[in-house]
Amino acid sequence: MTSYKTIYIAGINRSGGSLLSRLYDNHSSILSYPTELGFPSDNSFYDIVDSYAGVPQSIPDYFKSQDQDLFSLLDLPKKQAVYSTQWGKEKSEPLGVRENYLEKNFYGNIKTYFDYDMFIEIFNEKSIHAQNIKELYDARHYAYFSAWENGKYLKDQSHVVMQDSGGIYLTNIERYFNEFTDSILLYPIRDITGYVATEKVRYARRFYGSRRFASPQLPNYFVKNYNYYDIEEQIKGWLCAVTRVRLLQEKYGINDRFVIYNHSALTSYPELTMKSLINKSSLKYEETLVNPTIGGKDWLGNSHYGPTKGISNSINKNYNKVLRRDELDIISSLSGELCSHIDNKNTPVSLLDIPENLFYDYEIQKKYIDDEQKISLYYALTNSTKRRYKITQAPIYSIFAIIFSLIVRLAHIPRILKLRYFKGKGKQNYT
Repeated sequence: MTSYKTIYIAGINRSGGSLLSRLYDNHSSILSYPTELGFPSDNSFYDIVDSYAGVPQSIPDYFKSQDQDLFSLLDLPKKQAVYSTQWGKEKSEPLGVRENYLEKNFYGNIKTYFDYDMFIEIFNEKSIHAQNIKELYDARHYAYFSAWENGKYLKDQSHVVMQDSGGIYLTNIERYFNEFTDSILLYPIRDITGYVATEKVRYARRFYGSRRFASPQLPNYFVKNYNYYDIEEQIKGWLCAVTRVRLLQEKYGINDRFVIYNHSALTSYPELTMKSLINKSSLKYEETLVNPTIGGKDWLGNSHYGPTKGISNSINKNYNKVLRRDELDIISSLSGELCSHIDNKNTPVSLLDIPENLFYDYEIQKKYIDDEQKISLYYALTNSTKRRYKITQAPIYSIFAIIFSLIVRLAHIPRILKLRYFKGKGKQNYT
């Protein structure tokens, strides 16, 4: 059984974890998934009908002696997904890769494929020998990278990267440290202004009908005037996660297995930051670690602001283009003092010296941090309001939203025709 040491990038949405996973992709000893992969959602607390950062996720119980459905246990599709080419019903691939499709390759086309039958065959063969949950995931990893382009990227690597934009809410982190031996957990802190700005752009694009397509690009003027999202709830979600990280750091300390890094440090000082992070995995630094790739080719990012070559440290120039002065004032008033205490350069980052009163619901979170059921419900409820829309009288620019959505649809007719009549030829990265 091939054994892997896990590098788990457990963050929240829009926190920059995708960039780090793509930088690790270039290291000779690391396998990095082309999609997000966390641990399964846990429905034992309540019936989860939506997916967002905050819903409970848990490392599942695996018993070698019992007859368990391993596909359900690891939340794996039991058959190859059939994708739709109908407008408005296009969906992402559950495994993140299929013919000429890579989940995280938002900009540009790429030729690739995934042999699902091979994946099933190898997983079934390897999983028989799994004695514990860690070995079961090892079987998944080996089968996945064997089936992706006939093992093109599989070269006796020792580490595997899992990245999930809700992973910090894993309910049994203690179990991760105990069972996934010699593995680490990384949390990226993104500056609050960048976080709110990217979330606002995402909501605005949905409002105007452009979805996540790379083009046509929604003019920043309309993004800036968009006011249907709840900015205070976005800030609260960010603060809630940082507070949880502070409490976890109190529990696990500043060590080589639970590492907090600042996304701005990664973009401003990439070599310095990557040297520090790769050292936590006891691997040698390689010059390729500052060049983000996917499927062996340069990765152009997944930013709503457009494609970027390499590591971009200029995205912050877009913030004033999409955020109004009143929004910046709200961000500053609710989180400015806390943010002023967070180290923007050094890795790892310590939150332990920051006054407790600057965190969000610090006493409540601390009281229930070890009560798995109560804290899971708390996080789910707290984060569910981030998607809340303000219901007000429709502004005049709503007319443009209708017009722009039609323009987007017309612009994508050639792509839809290619997908429908020339399978695998049309652009599929619409997630």
